Amino acid sequence: MDTIVILGAGELGATLAYRLAAREICRRVVLVDPDLGKAQGKALDILQAGPIGGFDTRVEAAADAAAAGTAEVFVVGDPPEPDPSAAAGAHAFVRALLPALGRGVLLAAGPHPHALVEAAVRAGVPRSRALGSAPTAYAAALRRSLGVELGASARRIELALLGWPPGHLVVPQGSATLGGVPVERISATATSRAIAAVRRRVPGPLALAAAATRVLTALAGPRGPVLSVVACLDGEYGHRGVALAAPALLGSGRLASVLEFPLDPVNRVALDSAAQARQEAG
Repeated sequence: MDTIVILGAGELGATLAYRLAAREICRRVVLVDPDLGKAQGKALDILQAGPIGGFDTRVEAAADAAAAGTAEVFVVGDPPEPDPSAAAGAHAFVRALLPALGRGVLLAAGPHPHALVEAAVRAGVPRSRALGSAPTAYAAALRRSLGVELGASARRIELALLGWPPGHLVVPQGSATLGGVPVERISATATSRAIAAVRRRVPGPLALAAAATRVLTALAGPRGPVLSVVACLDGEYGHRGVALAAPALLGSGRLASVLEFPLDPVNRVALDSAAQARQEAG
């Protein structure tokens, strides 16, 4: 991957820029912010950390997306104006970004990416090139909470995440495992308690930056892992045109497919409720 543009040089954007540069996921990172001086200062700080961290990624600054040049991915970091977490702001934001986006991927890295993903697809961006990375952070928080419940390392826990987090979280029965063993066989209540804990908190900039980095790493590879992301459903789980968290296969610079897990009646109702709530929110 040659260039990743990050829109917003606040705490999330700057943290993500540093992580991408340090991992050398791309050759060039551009921090875009109307406050060019702020973006330049953050870019210089990351550049000066390079010799210490052992990385040589180019980090630049620009005042707007057009000045950033061509990029494979445009990441929406810290909320710009108008705020794209609401429908009206999302549509205005996407319309302004489309000329610079070209055939690039739009990745919403903030905690509320759903309206932005829906607006992008409605504006003609293929759903394979419009996604949100926050569910990867919510899934990590669930794994951590489950680890506490089970007295185990979060690294040994795997799970699939669906719905509209944080209020509407759905973990398909049997998808949460500890060392390959379904969590339900270990504890009948651990998953529900972990979900209740995660619903109380939105991920912070460090977790969101880590999640976006994970998704971008998967996009940069030929065939990435299955990660929970926000995608605009196209018939999966019986829904169309609504952006929800779902496990997806990523790789070769795109969202290749959304994977469907079998749902028991309780989780089916929960997912349908999440879709209805999302549609009513506009």
